[in-house]
Amino acid sequence: MKNKLLIISMLFTLFIPKTNFGQAPTLGTTSGFTLFTASGAFGNTGTTVITGDIGTNVGAFTGFPPGTLNGTSHVADSVSALAAVDVDTAYNELGALTCDSTIGATLGGGQSLFPKIYCITSLASLNGILYLDGNGDTNSVFIFKINGALSASTNSTIKLTNSTLLKNVYWQINGAFTLGDSSIFVGTVIANGAISLLQGATLYGRGLSISGAISLNTTINSLPVELVSCNAYLSNQNVFIKWSTTSEINNDYYSIERKVDNDINWQLLGKVYSVGNSTTLRNYSFTDQNPNKGISYYRLKQTDLNGNFKLFNILVINNSSENLTELSVYPNPSAGVFNFGVIGNQDQIHSISIYNTLGKKVYASECIQPTANLSAQPNGIYFLQYNLNGKMITQKLQINK
Repeated sequence: MKNKLLIISMLFTLFIPKTNFGQAPTLGTTSGFTLFTASGAFGNTGTTVITGDIGTNVGAFTGFPPGTLNGTSHVADSVSALAAVDVDTAYNELGALTCDSTIGATLGGGQSLFPKIYCITSLASLNGILYLDGNGDTNSVFIFKINGALSASTNSTIKLTNSTLLKNVYWQINGAFTLGDSSIFVGTVIANGAISLLQGATLYGRGLSISGAISLNTTINSLPVELVSCNAYLSNQNVFIKWSTTSEINNDYYSIERKVDNDINWQLLGKVYSVGNSTTLRNYSFTDQNPNKGISYYRLKQTDLNGNFKLFNILVINNSSENLTELSVYPNPSAGVFNFGVIGNQDQIHSISIYNTLGKKVYASECIQPTANLSAQPNGIYFLQYNLNGKMITQKLQINK
């Protein structure tokens, strides 16, 4: 049988301040679980890979191996006993919330919803695409209360837009939850019934049940944040930090930190929130409008929704009147569009040309433009040359679509 992909990622911090997330439930010990049932068998029949803790408090546990677990399994132990109480508490907290809006039983079909507590009075289904629009507020919360089972049909998808974060999406399901083949689902599911994840499906979040079996029948992978470029440059007395990623799973935000030469302490300048999950090229930027004089060091820190973090390479900026003029190109590698920034005196750069590996000129400009669009060119290595007061400077570029 053709091997397909199902991805389950831990997407939530261990401690979520109630003031930040409105009427989100208290998850307690279940915040550490990717999949858990208080009462029911837990089974896997494929070469599954799960990131996060899993378990059952009452029921058989099978399938690992052949499945691989990047976490801990808890079966009828002290942790699962606490989780069984906490998942019941969270389910009841959601049940006690008052509905803002009662909607129809069929979700998707290009439908857009905004932050509210939504109620569905019967069993429900997801078909096609459902958009959850956060109105630009990263603290916006979506809660769905469904009085019956929920099934996601083949190839159905939930997409988060306009600053919606995965950790702020919750589903209370008074029945079973079935995630169909090749479908994509988002949020914390707290069900009163079985949880079934079919082939090729993708669950970004948690699957928790107060009573019901959990069954998996596919391969599950988790992708890291892949940073393809990160650059800093000085222009007009501002320092610009720009970075690009090609995939993001379980990502919350980036922190931009700075320190001066010979200082051991890093200063937090600001945060840039992630799209949450992505498998396409994403570009980010941050501007330091009050940079220090002299040499400063900048670094990028990426934080997952479960609180883990990763530090990337340190960038150096020399903010002094003795700076040499140079041309900064970003992102590099790029999908085809390169941005230009100048460190120093822009008037010293007189022309720019870009050549492919055969020596053919694919771009030329007598003065600096904001961007060079090479989207029509194939993937590969290119060479940028610019005239700096009569001296030809060469940089290597890469197109990777």
